[in-house]
Amino acid sequence: MDRLATFAICVWIVIGDISEGSSNFLTGANDIIAVVDEDGDIKASPFNVQFGKKDIWLPRSGHVVSLEVNEKYVPVGMVLDDEGQAFFDGSSNRQYRFWSALLGLGNPSPIVRTNSATSSQLSRLGLQMGPNPIMYRVTTSSGSIVTTSAVIHLMNNTAKLVISDIDGTVTKSNIQGMLLPALGLSDWKHDGVVELYRKIANQGYQIVYLTNRAIGQSDMTREYIYSLAEAPYKMPRGPVLLQIESLLGALQTEVIVGQPEVNKIAALNRVKGLFPVNPFFSGFGNKAWDILAYKALNIDPDMIFSVGEDSILISEGTRIFTNYTDLMERVSIMYPLLNV
Repeated sequence: MDRLATFAICVWIVIGDISEGSSNFLTGANDIIAVVDEDGDIKASPFNVQFGKKDIWLPRSGHVVSLEVNEKYVPVGMVLDDEGQAFFDGSSNRQYRFWSALLGLGNPSPIVRTNSATSSQLSRLGLQMGPNPIMYRVTTSSGSIVTTSAVIHLMNNTAKLVISDIDGTVTKSNIQGMLLPALGLSDWKHDGVVELYRKIANQGYQIVYLTNRAIGQSDMTREYIYSLAEAPYKMPRGPVLLQIESLLGALQTEVIVGQPEVNKIAALNRVKGLFPVNPFFSGFGNKAWDILAYKALNIDPDMIFSVGEDSILISEGTRIFTNYTDLMERVSIMYPLLNV
């Protein structure tokens, strides 16, 4: 799709959100952090997936979502509610019925509605250590097939995580960072960020990308992150976690309302609960709310860095100014090699 057409769709999405109150026009899915303990039991962050109006215009409630992990069908399924959100459903013999959905009678029972997989369900996914591609597939009442993909990152419960905001931290600006990648301008990044993150990952740390972009931008955001390179370095792969609301809602949270730390703290606390001890080792952000979120998670203030538009970094603990080049030279000291 050419850049002008992509931009037009972005404008259409915002206009549609404003005029219709839509919160789910686009289809997308968050990556999942799965953690295995010494006994082989697995816990995971929520399976946040949305099938938007762009792909399923008919009433969506009751549509069955089948799952493929590592390109293999797995005996675990989900079901859509009337907002297009997918949930694990304990009900038996669930079928999509058009008129029930149209009349609003097809939502799963609140008692069994959850986007968190049980240990039993997770054990049936055939997960391997590292990234596991997952595809969500819906066959609509008209017979068309709609899919969206994400990645399940399986790691040990001793893993150490480094959190990075995207817009204004990887990119040079919050708003331009959200919109310019849609126009194909994917080099709007801080010089040195790719090499630094790659060297941190090489020390055994898992980078987690956290953003207030809407979940419908998941594919675009992953493609942007993984397209970044500073020869010979490429951006390290890691979970990409987005906000579960519309593009307009994401912009309102990030810019107008100005309280995105609430969503970030909630999302990161869910991840923290998967581990026996606090897994968060360091954090990079560009706004006061990023720093507030990281401090709320008890990350060492010396390892929390605020990134300026001029690519100057400030340690929250020491208040010392630094830059990507200096951090690269001290990676082995600041991020000691882990046994992985």
